[in-house]
Parts: sequence; C-alpha cells; structure tokens
Amino acid sequence: MTEVINTFVFPIVRQDYILTALHTLRQFTPANYRTIVVNQTQYDTDFERDLWDEADYVIRTHHNLGFSQATNLGTRLAPTPWVTVCNDDVLFFNAQWWPGIMETFERFPTALGVCPMSPKEPGWGWGEEGYRMHAELDECQADPAGVVDRLKTKWNGAVIDGFPTWLAVFKREEWMEMGMFDERFSPGGGEDYDVLARAYQAGYRMLASSYSWVWHWWGQSKDEPDGLNQALPMARDPWNKLSTKGFGDQGLWHPDIDVWGKGCTRIDPNVWRAPL
Repeated sequence: MTEVINTFVFPIVRQDYILTALHTLRQFTPANYRTIVVNQTQYDTDFERDLWDEADYVIRTHHNLGFSQATNLGTRLAPTPWVTVCNDDVLFFNAQWWPGIMETFERFPTALGVCPMSPKEPGWGWGEEGYRMHAELDECQADPAGVVDRLKTKWNGAVIDGFPTWLAVFKREEWMEMGMFDERFSPGGGEDYDVLARAYQAGYRMLASSYSWVWHWWGQSKDEPDGLNQALPMARDPWNKLSTKGFGDQGLWHPDIDVWGKGCTRIDPNVWRAPL
C-alpha cells in the first residue's frame, strides 16, 4: 500500500467551486494524499452527498469559523508529513504541479512552505508590466504540458520570497510548531502577511515557485453577496485590529523582514540565499 504523505485542507464558505477543485485534484495528483473539507456552508442534501463522494473526510461546523480557525482545525487532524492549505477556487490542470512543489523544497532546504503560481496571475505583486494572465484556462486545459513548459521557460525557474496562501504546501510538523495561522485575523485580512513574518523570524523561507502551476480564479473562494452566499453565520466577530492598523509600526513584523511590497524579489533558484 502506498504511504499517504500529504493532506489537503479545504475550508469552504460556498458550494460552487469545491467539487471541481476536488475532481481535478484527483485527476492530476498522485494517489498518496487525503482530503479534509471543513464545510461552513448552509446544509444542502444534494451538495452534502456529492461532497462526501469527492472528499475523504468532511467536517461540518455549526458556525463559520473563519479561514484561519477552520484551516488550523483541519491541519491538526492531518496525519501526514505534508499538509496543503487550499482555497476551493483552484483548478488543477497538469500532473507536474506536485513534483514541482517537491523539487522546490529539495532546492531550498530552509523552506517551510511552497506555493505554486497561477497562469492567471503568477507570483504576488511582481510589479512587472503585463504580469497578469499569461495563459487562458481553455489553453491550460487543451495543452497543459505546453503551457507549463512555456511558463517555466518564461520565468526561468524563478521563485519569490513570500507568497499568498491560496494553495500552500507546508512541512506539517514545523508548521504546527510555529503556531499555524493567527486566528484573530479576518479572512484575507493579513493572516498571510503574519505567517510570512513569523516564518522568516524563525529562520524559514516561504516561496512561490514557477516549477509548479495551478489555475486560481483569485478572490472567488470568499463569501460573496451575489446569490452564491452560502456561508453559515460567523461564530464570533473576528478581531480586525490586526488587519486594519497596518504593519511594521504595530509590531506585527520583525524589523529585519522586508519580503513584502518592494521586497518581493525574483531570485535565481540555483543561488543560495540565507534566511533574512
């Protein structure tokens, strides 16, 4: 029997993306993984049945716990050396995305987490003209190998120090020791900035890698007031002060950390750079 090495944790607050994400994950990922879906949506019999058919484990919450708390809950239940935190608005389209993640970890031993890039919007704030939309979804699906080869050549095997957390693969033991996500942050309100800062302060690196490509719709995994609003009521009012006061002068960043904003820099993967 193949050893299970990775657990995908999907916290969801809407029902219109997760089944496609799970279906394409199964198509393009090695079989040695499990999936945990933290379902924070209103009860729907048909959806529940379909979700149980696609996922290995489903946790139904009685309230919307928020991204950080829901993700941490799934991580604690993951019995594997790797854990992947994944938004539901992703679509896997090539079989090289997972080997590309593992290759990046091998090249950078101090990496705690690695995120793939998306053809829709590679990297995070590259600041380069035309960095968005380097391939359409239908092109990715029609010729996945060709698209990935072209994008890897374009970016020349680059990685970025710093990443968003729409699909983040972590070394689980180290990730848990660091405390995972700070549950005081509201969803998308700075939990990724905070994780990045704490990881670098602890001597790790967090990398977005052009060795791995996964489609991401960007921003569609949130609860939206457009008729697709399916989320349960919030369990509590998240403490938003960490999100609204800004960073740096409030002590959220270690003073030596400058990896966001102007510090998001493309680096040569063959050149060793010590942690900040």
